[in-house]
Amino acid sequence: MAGSRIEDLQFGPVETSARLVDTIVEKLRDAIVSGELLPGTALSVPALARALDVSRSPVREAVLQLVGDGLAVEQPRKGVVVATIDHEDLVRIHEIREYMEAAAARYCAERIDRSGIAALDTVLIRQKQAVVDHDARTYYETNAELHALIAGNSNNPPLALMLSRFEGQMAIALQQISSSPAHMREAFQEHEEIVAQIRSGNSDKAELAMRLHIAGTLARVKQMHEDGD
Repeated sequence: MAGSRIEDLQFGPVETSARLVDTIVEKLRDAIVSGELLPGTALSVPALARALDVSRSPVREAVLQLVGDGLAVEQPRKGVVVATIDHEDLVRIHEIREYMEAAAARYCAERIDRSGIAALDTVLIRQKQAVVDHDARTYYETNAELHALIAGNSNNPPLALMLSRFEGQMAIALQQISSSPAHMREAFQEHEEIVAQIRSGNSDKAELAMRLHIAGTLARVKQMHEDGD
């Protein structure tokens, strides 16, 4: 898969009010999750510094943090590149995610407030339109947003932190596989059920809905992998 051209990206201004390295990490992570930076793209510190209009030192630190988070890897003679997640790794990630995502959905149903529900509904509306438009990129963006919101509203910061790493790796892996409109539609319907159970405050059913969703996602990933062979 051909990499992206960093020079073509438009990151926008870097906020100086926050810690600079954290801001750069967030921008690069968003670019990776959204598919602007594809798997295998070299994360050149000089090129990124120019694109972000910052010095090289915080960019270098941010890139190393992405390596630590599993979103980038160091390769001989090429430097640091956006990670590629193979099928076996993806299956293992799903095996772990099933338990953590289910716990997040349970806690979310117990602890979420009205503003959190409104945020979930807003993402679902965007995702529904992405399914109608067969817009895979927006679908995967909203997928990451929805799962992050559920984890965040679980009010369990360690759990949310662990899931954020897996969500980034999931986004990378799914960009490497062609997803059918039918698969996106199925996953969206599962998301609707999860949010419905969270909205109702039924923690048992929210947990079950999430388990079924992760199992369904794994089945779709396996099918996409087989279809691509």
